[in-house]
Amino acid sequence: MHFLTAARSMLCLSSLLLVVPCPLGQAAGGKLLEHCGFTAIYCFGDSTFDSGNALAEFPGGPMGRFPYGVTIHRATGRFSDGYTIIDRIAEAARVPPLNPYLKRDVEHSNGANFAVGGVGLLSKEARAKWHINLPFSNSSVDIQLKWFDRHLNQTYRNQTARRERVESSLLVLGGAGNDYANINLKFSSLPRVDQMKRIMPDLLAATEAYVKKLITEYGARKVVVPGIFKVGCMVMSSGVHCDNNLSSVAALHNRLLQQELERLREEFPGVRIVYGDMWGATEWLFDHFRAAGIHHPNGRCCGNSSIRCGMPGAPFCGNPSDYINWDDNHSTDHAYRIMSDFLIPQFAAGLGCGANNDKGDSSSSSSSALAAGLFGSLVPPFRIFTTLLLLFLLLSA
Repeated sequence: MHFLTAARSMLCLSSLLLVVPCPLGQAAGGKLLEHCGFTAIYCFGDSTFDSGNALAEFPGGPMGRFPYGVTIHRATGRFSDGYTIIDRIAEAARVPPLNPYLKRDVEHSNGANFAVGGVGLLSKEARAKWHINLPFSNSSVDIQLKWFDRHLNQTYRNQTARRERVESSLLVLGGAGNDYANINLKFSSLPRVDQMKRIMPDLLAATEAYVKKLITEYGARKVVVPGIFKVGCMVMSSGVHCDNNLSSVAALHNRLLQQELERLREEFPGVRIVYGDMWGATEWLFDHFRAAGIHHPNGRCCGNSSIRCGMPGAPFCGNPSDYINWDDNHSTDHAYRIMSDFLIPQFAAGLGCGANNDKGDSSSSSSSALAAGLFGSLVPPFRIFTTLLLLFLLLSA
């Protein structure tokens, strides 16, 4: 029985490399968060994490129409053909997928997803200073934190119960990408990079304020703060090539964010504050896309420069797992799954769930390095042989 369990795990890892479908949560990061003991997960941010709030705000939006959700056979409001990173985190913790907070008649016993596609990290007032207009939604992270407060007050009338709930939960705080993206679209050439660097201190200060609020007002003890993807390689940013100027901004933001999180760890030594290395995950994927079974690392699967994905007449590739980019600036289910397998070992180490019991600086997690090394070192013939052998053993057991 133990052999079969191990064989299934190995088969799942092999299937990841061969692009054979693997159940949600059963890939390399499958159970690493199970022993964290989370009673719930609460998520804040933008379309990278949204599981349906933007669709609730704008019923009939393109993310609610085919081919969004095609891989999981239904459009849920996620900005992908299937699941996103927050779904993989939940599954790795053995927590059911988070329902969007704004969706009616759903329960939130396992937490809630407050993230909304199209929003920024800065408040409406702070955006006005930089002439940033986010046309899709004003439900930025500060508004999401108000929803969080309302949810806790409505669910837990007793302040002690409310605090105990948050103390035993994981909180994921993202959301800076759209603030930069708006600057990117507003300006041309190098001035946009200069403007992005000018707004950076405000974004870092907002992140610091939100993390402190979660800790001091709500009692958070485990917080994950994702960095920014390698945005210069997203289709909207650069067509079919990587834009080094944009990537340099993301790299600088991530470096300063890690320094800020280290200061917060020193200020709150009893709290696990973990950096989410989204840059590293996307960089690994772009560098090793062939090993991941991806044939089109730069193009988009759905939509084009004239017709957005989900709109009538938008082209659709037919096989999203061949691509990293799903639409203009979101990833496919397959790409998110591989990025999650890069990230989850880091989270497990930083949150104290694994052998590496550090204080949250998990960017060089040995578990993650092992996973990345394993992906890169296996050659295709060996992967095929191993998978066929394991299939034979499982079928004959």
